[in-house]
Amino acid sequence: GGSNAIGIFYPYIPHDQVRLIGVEAAGEGIASGKHAATLSAGTPGVLHGNRTYLLQDADGQITETHSISAGLDYPGVGPEHAHLKDIGRAEYVGVTDAEALAAFHHLCRTEGIIPALESSHAVAHAMKIAPTMGQDQIL
Repeated sequence: GGSNAIGIFYPYIPHDQVRLIGVEAAGEGIASGKHAATLSAGTPGVLHGNRTYLLQDADGQITETHSISAGLDYPGVGPEHAHLKDIGRAEYVGVTDAEALAAFHHLCRTEGIIPALESSHAVAHAMKIAPTMGQDQIL
């Protein structure tokens, strides 16, 4: 999980002045239990030979995930993201299905761009934080 994002993060990891934000699928909300937000709500475990954060029960069994986006509907995340979280180099936030769909529709209407549902999660968070940023900051 997160292979596209880690490819974008990689060149910026050494540059502390660059804020790295990963956006996870919060599905119907973290509290609902119907999500795929492994870094926000998961616990350390091993899956496919990788120690990382997983959505699992107390016995280490993988639990159901949910996301409107098939590409984000996965119970784990790549170990690189787990490491970046653990060292505090990247932060991870959740975006719900409803927020991702709203961003999808907004981008379609205003720019004529039809984004993937995976990308719509990132667009939703970008729309959320953009108003809080200064004009000299780059998103």
